[in-house]
Amino acid sequence: MNNFTKNLVAVLTLTLPFQASAVDLLKANDFFKDKEYQQALTLYQQGAKVGSAHAYYQLGMMHLKGLSVEKDLTNSFLYFALAAEQNYAQAQDILDSMLVGLEQQQLNIIQTSLEQFKQEQKAYTSKYLPEIIEENLAYKVTFGGQPALEKKFFVDVPEMDTGIGYGYSYSEWGSSGGVIISKPSFLIVEHDVATDGSVRNISKIQKAGLTSRYMNDYKLFPLAQPQFKGQAVEFPTRVFMGAAATDNFELADQLPRLYGSIRAIVRKAENSNSLHDQHQYAMAMVNFPWLEEQPNQAKTLLKSLAQQGHPASMYEYGFKLYTEQKDIPEAVKWITEASKYGLARAEYRLAKLLTSSPWVKKDEKKALFWFESAMEKGHAAATLHAAKIKLTADDETLRDVEGAIEYLAMAQQSQTLNPEFFHLLAISYKDRPARDFKLVVENLERAIFMGSRANWDVSEWQALLAEFTTGNVTISAS
Repeated sequence: MNNFTKNLVAVLTLTLPFQASAVDLLKANDFFKDKEYQQALTLYQQGAKVGSAHAYYQLGMMHLKGLSVEKDLTNSFLYFALAAEQNYAQAQDILDSMLVGLEQQQLNIIQTSLEQFKQEQKAYTSKYLPEIIEENLAYKVTFGGQPALEKKFFVDVPEMDTGIGYGYSYSEWGSSGGVIISKPSFLIVEHDVATDGSVRNISKIQKAGLTSRYMNDYKLFPLAQPQFKGQAVEFPTRVFMGAAATDNFELADQLPRLYGSIRAIVRKAENSNSLHDQHQYAMAMVNFPWLEEQPNQAKTLLKSLAQQGHPASMYEYGFKLYTEQKDIPEAVKWITEASKYGLARAEYRLAKLLTSSPWVKKDEKKALFWFESAMEKGHAAATLHAAKIKLTADDETLRDVEGAIEYLAMAQQSQTLNPEFFHLLAISYKDRPARDFKLVVENLERAIFMGSRANWDVSEWQALLAEFTTGNVTISAS
């Protein structure tokens, strides 16, 4: 048995040195390109923790070439083996070349030990990854009894002279949703539809022009309540408003500059093999279906780009499958793969699936990991949800009032218009070592007031307030 085989068999039973921190392979790739290998190494190790094939491959290459680490054929082989398990790039070809010249007996020893090693690593990474509830795949989410979410937005405001030529009118676009303005702006948002149908956790995907009126009015109109097997659930959706919901003729007439930029994206993609350019083209088709020259062209392109390793396309393809309820396991898979790269919006969505999807086994510990990873990249809603888990988790080992207070302070600037922020703030004042029931009540009352104005179901908060203000509890102004 040669030294390579001895060393390999000796370490196959060891767990690789992973660190517990946020995932960010996009930054790791930047470090790698800039030859800042030590910083890249640390981030790739974090990606390996969650089972990223890209991280495995890069670590294999770094150990093979001695980039920021000593050349180590054994560790290089292990990492390439993990990447090859997911059919990543040329990992299998590299493995085959490393095994050239070994006798069959040596190959058998390596293969047996390697299979055991892969299973151990799979068990380790499963601590972070979602688990599908197979028996629920036969059922779908309905919306007020309908198979698809019909987003309606009613605006009954007389046309006003604002100095910029804006006027409002009634609009109902069925599954598209939105508002028509005489000189429209452009807005695409992604948000969660809560169990009561209210609009929550709005994230802007793309915008042009003045869009505050769209946002302020849209979130006041609850949608049909999502239900799964007769039970209320949450569900994500994406909405197109203003010029984002018009056809090409209206867009060319009302916003010629935007129309020209869209056409420029198409022309550039036609002459480019860049994954970025192709993704831009795919998203243009998603946002403006009239660009498609054949059915499902955007989805087909997104799938191809996802398979080629483009993180944003992974998320978009997975999100589209999920919201269409076409192939839930495939949808969750691609949202997870995008999360492994550290794409914040994918990490947030994965964490939400881990807390509220009827097809994914609920796991607050896994969700907290992904919320915190997204939080590290400045995702405000993820910060708030991480605080919520630390305050209200069913798993009491995750409860951490001091940590929740810190997260609420981080989220405060961006969440002061969110009723949920004040609800959580109230709970934090209740659970602090030095309780302040005056602030508990004040913040809970504010949450109820703001939630009622936004047409949220605040009955649970009202019951909580009644519990705090009746019985033997005394509220003191001191």
